[in-house]
Amino acid sequence: MKIKFKIWLEENDGVAFAEGRRMLLDAVDRLGSLNAAAKELGMSYRAAWGKIKATEKALGIKLLEVTTGGKGGGGATLTLEAKGLILKYQKYTDRMTSLMEKEFERIFETKKQ
Repeated sequence: MKIKFKIWLEENDGVAFAEGRRMLLDAVDRLGSLNAAAKELGMSYRAAWGKIKATEKALGIKLLEVTTGGKGGGGATLTLEAKGLILKYQKYTDRMTSLMEKEFERIFETKKQ
């Protein structure tokens, strides 16, 4: 048996940031394109753009630097704020995972397998 949980950040009763948005930003960082990231994650460009905009509005930071098409094509890169958000979110979730696993083992008297 093992513990499972989800962590998300809320602002004004709406999701501001969660694992899916972290995955989206990671994919943009890796692929250099919001469209390619959305496709990789099986979502529409519109849905991906909506999630990015909702997070930017909720947190008051810009997440992407976007260039539109043209001769070299368009693309997107993460801002320093986006990279910082990802690092903080990952640090927090890693810490909570460790604490929750320890408490689960203590309370349910289980051993890690």
